[in-house]
Amino acid sequence: MNRIIITGGPTNEPIDQVMKITNMSTGRLSVSLGELFLDAGHPVCLVLNNSVNTASLSGRENLEIIRIETTGDMLKALKAQSGSGAAVVIHASAVGDYMADFSFLLEDLAEELFSKMGGFKSSDDVLAALESPSCKLSDDSKISSYQRNLTVKLGLTPKIISRLREWYPDSLLIGCKLLDNVSEEELVSAATELCARNRMDFILANDLAELRAGKEGRRLVDRDGFTGTVLETPLEIFRFAESRIRR
Repeated sequence: MNRIIITGGPTNEPIDQVMKITNMSTGRLSVSLGELFLDAGHPVCLVLNNSVNTASLSGRENLEIIRIETTGDMLKALKAQSGSGAAVVIHASAVGDYMADFSFLLEDLAEELFSKMGGFKSSDDVLAALESPSCKLSDDSKISSYQRNLTVKLGLTPKIISRLREWYPDSLLIGCKLLDNVSEEELVSAATELCARNRMDFILANDLAELRAGKEGRRLVDRDGFTGTVLETPLEIFRFAESRIRR
């Protein structure tokens, strides 16, 4: 049978040894899809955040679960798994867009910038000072509690979806796009652009506002736009993906 790789859940980016940046993804869709592919006889590799509940998969054969915490962890896991190949990769994880570069206290930064004020010759000099201030707090331990002006400078996480075609050149690649309270036109446009830019086969696009209202349907988008198909349940997503394998 055909090997399936599915990612799921959030990624977590540490601020210090206790705090982290995360999101509300549960990974339930990925676990449900994993169950369906296993039931159909496919070997499945699930790449999941440590928070995702997989109790329903206990004891299943032909199942590998790789636990990850950060975006970097997921990136490394997917690259490593590419050596074994996959017929389908469903990248359903809610990968965080941002990671913590460093933390600081506003009063410390204000003092540092004030002390250097005479040495600034342009806005570029100010920006350089902001990007790497000497007042950065150490993230090797827990940041002290009740810091009123604690500030976190964010940076971008690596874009996993942009690497999938390189690592899985012959696989059916299905990704996901979630926006909040936008028009269908905007949602489809964003998903189409994501699909084309990253050479994915399909994107499952949905709106968080619709999810809050109990509408689970995901619009199926390819590089040409909305296909006209809405997949309402994990079973429908599974059936669609398996039908593409058999073509």
